[in-house]
Amino acid sequence: MTSPVEISIIIPVFNEEETLRELIPRLKKSCDQLDKTYEILFVDDGSRDGSFEVLREFKNADDRIRLVKFTRNFGQQAAVLAGFRHCRGEIIIQLDSDLQHPPEEIPKVVAAFSDEIDLVSTRPKKRRDKSLRVLGSKYLHWIGHMLFGDEFVLNLSSFRGMRRSVIEKVEACKDRSRYMAVLMSWMAVPSVEIEVEHHDREKGTTKYSIWTLINLSWDLITGYSNAPLRMVTYLGLFSAFLGFILMMFLLFQRMVNGILIEGFIVLSAVFAFFAGVQLLSIGFLGEYLGRVHIQTQDRPDYIIERVID
Repeated sequence: MTSPVEISIIIPVFNEEETLRELIPRLKKSCDQLDKTYEILFVDDGSRDGSFEVLREFKNADDRIRLVKFTRNFGQQAAVLAGFRHCRGEIIIQLDSDLQHPPEEIPKVVAAFSDEIDLVSTRPKKRRDKSLRVLGSKYLHWIGHMLFGDEFVLNLSSFRGMRRSVIEKVEACKDRSRYMAVLMSWMAVPSVEIEVEHHDREKGTTKYSIWTLINLSWDLITGYSNAPLRMVTYLGLFSAFLGFILMMFLLFQRMVNGILIEGFIVLSAVFAFFAGVQLLSIGFLGEYLGRVHIQTQDRPDYIIERVID
């Protein structure tokens, strides 16, 4: 396909064999309503089921479908980044493959663009995720608000549309933290947020476990803020102040009131407090040092096994 492409649909896939046979026909029907040239780019993130075979079957029947296959699972953010780098459209739509965001909402996202809008974010009219997932998202929003204030509008939805200029700004960011939802919120490009339908996941299993949410929250904290290092500084000042007050109290009790407080209990409590502060400090410093180490290694975000155009 060498003709110009106006719309690119990017869909990361990981073990979604059950949903693909329903997703792709609905997706093509929805894109046909756009009256624009389009391509559908699937990025197989190291699926271990028959997802890639299903994708190749549909690819053989439609040249507008393109495939990128990773050598192994590198994560959703890496798959989305690969889609950004291989797509050809001027407007790019990112969509998950689980059908919770129905592909029938794509025309609504495309229609929301204007000359002044570069990014269209979505929010569900009524969210259908499990309570743990909803709680995790609220927790991430709370972290974003605490770290960056009201000016940082965090939208965590993975269903969004953007112009190619936004992808160019993403590529200009050379740091290893590529949490796309946070990165695009941080860039603060001209954007609009619209409401879309949200459905229950009927097939397959969610890839967002509690550990995934914890890792994403930690990536948000350490990848976009120095707040943990600042907290260590405050803890050090507080512990030094507390130690000074305790020392003055013990001297006062001994010299004024003649009371000698047994030292073992006091020393044990003080030691436990200071040991906790030191271990916490080392942990935070180690996390940031690890990020520097990964950055200096300069390994690629993913390894591609094949591209089928």
